[in-house]
Amino acid sequence: MPDPTILNRLHPDFAPLLAQFAVVPESPPTLDETRAMYRALQPQAPAIAVGEIREAVIPGPAGNLKVRHYIPAGKGPFPVIVHFHGGGFILGDLDTHDAQCRLLCREAGCIVMAVDYRLGPEHPYPAAHEDCFAALRWAGAKATTFGGDAGRIGLAGDSAGGHLALYCALRAKKAGGPALKAMLAIVPGVVMGPPLSDDISAGRERRDNPLLSCEGMDNFVAAYFQDPSDPSDPALNFLGADVSGLPPTIIASAEIDVLHDEGVAMARHLESSGVPTQLMVAEGMVHIYFSVTEAFPSARPFAVKAAKAMGMLMRG
Repeated sequence: MPDPTILNRLHPDFAPLLAQFAVVPESPPTLDETRAMYRALQPQAPAIAVGEIREAVIPGPAGNLKVRHYIPAGKGPFPVIVHFHGGGFILGDLDTHDAQCRLLCREAGCIVMAVDYRLGPEHPYPAAHEDCFAALRWAGAKATTFGGDAGRIGLAGDSAGGHLALYCALRAKKAGGPALKAMLAIVPGVVMGPPLSDDISAGRERRDNPLLSCEGMDNFVAAYFQDPSDPSDPALNFLGADVSGLPPTIIASAEIDVLHDEGVAMARHLESSGVPTQLMVAEGMVHIYFSVTEAFPSARPFAVKAAKAMGMLMRG
């Protein structure tokens, strides 16, 4: 059951939003309706200024992929952060995470290459994983064509995108490249299961809330991973993976979020494996805090701190 001593620490700015999500509709929304509601979550606020934005199409494993380059003002070449959006593997696109990518570009001082990967359930696992790794490899090979420094490539993503960043880092290590400077995993999905351990289940239940509930997590996993046949697949549980040799990593967790505890556990797993790790917990914040900094100014300091720290790692 939800722990009221935790949920009572919710920042008051987000109380109306959670109350809105607590209203149960008469009938479950369709996938198209859910995607529209997710897009509507994005703030109607002035866009964060960056130097330049370029749209591009790159080759993917099953056809072309759209990407968007956010380029800082000033003279390059710049470090490159390959960014994967969140949305439970079934929601989201380049536009839903425009504000997040703009903030990361500006505060980190890096090019952010956002990737429009395939979504489930139309494209089940491992479609998104394959797309994202292909995009990472392309960025490593082609960075100079869009003002990037091929020797300074990093990864970032939130929620499902944080999961995809962790996956790509592990796969790059196994494949022998691209070499990575740093990684920023924002409220990452670390354990997809099934089954979930008692610790993970209890951690999610303690922080269960209407914005991202335990049931919602289960539905996302079922829609994309569908029927995972190999419980040893490292993509299902990063806490059981060999993470030694991964790049310096920032885990940015939200206090009022079902994924908080596994994010903390992932930070400890990385640290115990010798990976330089920073754990940044956004007190009182909810799952989407990093994407709504312009509409909810209370979230901005946490996002800016993580983005600046990522920039320091990328330029180091």
